[in-house]
Amino acid sequence: MNRRSSDYSATLYVYTAATIVAGLTAFVWAAGSFPVDERISLTTAGGREGVLLGLVFWIAVGLLGGLKVERLHGHGVLTFHYPFIIAATALGGPVAGALVALISTIERRELRDVPWFGLLANHAALTFAAICGGVTMILVRHGLTALAATEAQTVELIAIVLGSLVIGTVATALASGTVILRDRLGVSEAIRVYDTGFRTTSAAEVVIGWVLWLTFSTVGWWAALICAVLVLSLWSGHDAREIARHDAMTGLLSRAGFDARLTEALDAIQRRGQSAALLAVDLDGFKAVNDKHGHAVGDDVIREVGARLRAAIRLTDSAVRRGGDEFGVLLADMPDRETARQLSIRIHEAICAPIAVDGGSIRIGASIGVAYIEPSTRAPSIGRLHDLTDRLMYVAKRHGGGLRFDESWTAANRDATA
Repeated sequence: MNRRSSDYSATLYVYTAATIVAGLTAFVWAAGSFPVDERISLTTAGGREGVLLGLVFWIAVGLLGGLKVERLHGHGVLTFHYPFIIAATALGGPVAGALVALISTIERRELRDVPWFGLLANHAALTFAAICGGVTMILVRHGLTALAATEAQTVELIAIVLGSLVIGTVATALASGTVILRDRLGVSEAIRVYDTGFRTTSAAEVVIGWVLWLTFSTVGWWAALICAVLVLSLWSGHDAREIARHDAMTGLLSRAGFDARLTEALDAIQRRGQSAALLAVDLDGFKAVNDKHGHAVGDDVIREVGARLRAAIRLTDSAVRRGGDEFGVLLADMPDRETARQLSIRIHEAICAPIAVDGGSIRIGASIGVAYIEPSTRAPSIGRLHDLTDRLMYVAKRHGGGLRFDESWTAANRDATA
């Protein structure tokens, strides 16, 4: 389930339009100002044909990056494209980097999950970042070349390092703006979204971009291709770990992955004085769906609920399929109980909306227990929190479904009751 257009604010639409215009304007300007450097040529003779083949090479290799998607809090957001954008920019200049950023970043996931205006904005942002990085490389080369004491190799290295930094910074800043407006996050929350794993992966991609540039320049295109294939192969081990942390049917986190997220949230609550909310979700009427429509339709319902949970929560939140028709949600960085209440209501409404099936639509309900977690001198255990939300969920189920909130006391200080 994709986000509905009504979920987006007017400010986000304006920001998205501005990003698209900026990317398009920058590309037109760069195309008229900077020729593609023949160092990107795939042939020793160079010329227009060699340059064209070089561009096709980097675009084709860059498309392989779409096969490797880094999961950030359960969302596929970081794709393995930076190395090819950086290498193409360093070799061919701003226009070459922009073309690779614009075309090679197309991937099946975003064609399926991202609205058309979001897709255009994503590619415009990367195009704009590549042009900024390419112009930075040109300016640094010209500036340092004027210093006669600076060696050519040193100039090139400094230019590529600084240009790569600009590409990563601009692309991340533009993406952060979208995240802040779409998920209504504060700046500090958005910074925490791009966590240590994201930063480490981005830094590794930049270094790989340098390696690809070096091998292409000193050995040949075939050496760069071998490096790219080897790196993509090594990432298969990372993919296996990610698969183990996610439910195969819904793509939501597994129990182990969710509890790891919950542990991080509890640590943040104690160290930074934040609050959070934990939800236990059980579908109502799901057995009747299985009995009447069959297990194939039941599986479709589970997958749709998983998609709706992903669409309803923010990027800072996490969702899990606990098994069968049971789910869980962690709402991180809650400013107050009312915000947690409103987000919980939004999740409940999303689940309970009609689900299209062959020949019509069906409705299911949901019983949800919500526990609000605040800082405490005695941190609650994960098991105790799950027990609390389960009890609240069963209370909701006994009363016909809906939401049951832990309004009387914080989860951290609540005494265990039978």
